[in-house]
Amino acid sequence: MLLRRNTTLALGALVLTVPVLSSCGFNPATDRVNTISMSGNERSGSVDVIGAVIVSERAGSGTFLTTFSNNPGAEATEIESISAGSGAAVEAAEFEPYALAEGGLVSLLQDGGVRLTGDFDPGDFVPLTIGFSSGEQVSVTVPVVPACDEYDGLDDAPQAAGTAPSDAEPYDCAGVSVEPHGTEGSEAPEAETE
Repeated sequence: MLLRRNTTLALGALVLTVPVLSSCGFNPATDRVNTISMSGNERSGSVDVIGAVIVSERAGSGTFLTTFSNNPGAEATEIESISAGSGAAVEAAEFEPYALAEGGLVSLLQDGGVRLTGDFDPGDFVPLTIGFSSGEQVSVTVPVVPACDEYDGLDDAPQAAGTAPSDAEPYDCAGVSVEPHGTEGSEAPEAETE
């Protein structure tokens, strides 16, 4: 009889502790999207900005590449503008608006990207604001990477109309530094903590 009672108590204690030991609380990090990469991501709006990066072959110029994903149920929209966020000295070349269907996606990698010019080098983080025809705006902090290794040949967006290509020397991939220069608006974003 005593053995049966002890077994019942042990089983009861186990049943009560399993939820406590297996839970992570409310809105745990294990329930959130986790993209580990050297790129910027923003998923707070109706359009997700995924894998944003500026590929730079030479100082002060680069190609903005990302994928835009319109969430299911969100109305069709167009990507109309890319502008500098707070504290950034960056300008985007004019581009034809990109149509984004309901639940659809647009990859700037496939479409050639958008030329950016300004005060940035590899290792910097550039705040950008993306405007949509729906009136929504998304802000994302985008890392600048050198056009080396897996990014080789990707800094090929057209120059702004009426401007000549930069006369700066291309980066030497063997010696390019990816350390931030500490210019205003170029610091790495702070990590979120629970």
